[in-house]
Amino acid sequence: IVDKHPDVADTLKRFKRIDPFRPKLEFDQPALLQTIIDIMLSTAAADDRRQTESLRSIKTLDDLSEELENRGFSISRSATYLRLIPRRSNTSEGKRHVSTVPVKLVRAQNTGRCPHEDSHFAAATVEYLKDLAILFGSKSVFVMSQDDKARVLLGIPAAKQQAPILMHLEYYIKLPDHDFVVAEKHKLIPSVYGALIFKSKQLSYSGSTYIGIRSGKHDHSTAFTHLADSYKCLSLTEFKCYSHTDDNKLKPILIVFTDGGPDEKPRFPKARQCYSDFFLRTNLDALF
Repeated sequence: IVDKHPDVADTLKRFKRIDPFRPKLEFDQPALLQTIIDIMLSTAAADDRRQTESLRSIKTLDDLSEELENRGFSISRSATYLRLIPRRSNTSEGKRHVSTVPVKLVRAQNTGRCPHEDSHFAAATVEYLKDLAILFGSKSVFVMSQDDKARVLLGIPAAKQQAPILMHLEYYIKLPDHDFVVAEKHKLIPSVYGALIFKSKQLSYSGSTYIGIRSGKHDHSTAFTHLADSYKCLSLTEFKCYSHTDDNKLKPILIVFTDGGPDEKPRFPKARQCYSDFFLRTNLDALF
């Protein structure tokens, strides 16, 4: 048949195999892997923040399988997934991904936020303040960052979380038989203050760090608590090497980076009152 019909010789030779086991799909469909790459690149876009070389696409695994089928490839959905990079290569399922392309199936994340119209303006302001600090130098500028971190649960609410906790030897926690927690919402509020230092004419977050912890049940994080913590930071020896000059005087320019929360936003009256008090008492030349 091969001699009489040379046009179908290549097709017929595929049925004559030396190996007894089933061949890979790439043997009969050699353009499969390259086609997957072409499909993903045609609908891919650059990373949002341009910080990595990865490309993101909005195609799902079903879309990819359907597109391969439309292009004449005979491949199942599970076989298509095995041609992609696994989530974890050290698992038994990940070891099945042998012939892969540089494409990975990712989960949808719920970390997206609505863009704010002033986001670029705020980012540019922060960069300008950093340039201002570098312009005046470390002898005249002290840069500090302040923020409240995630609250730490205590007691029964903490035990409800699926994480290890430290317990006292004299008692143990018994959880109720329902899903919701009925207990005092006692939490610890960590307020973190970090000193930014100058390294190679750039600002670095590798300075000293002060963490003020207060009870969420008996106290709140307000502009007045941040004011008290700021005075506390200036009195610490670990901060004085960054905030004071060689003659033990506070540097004339202070820059504070915050996330704009209700207890830190400068346009709020209480925050303005606290910043004004701090400016007058410390005899600053400029406060940003």
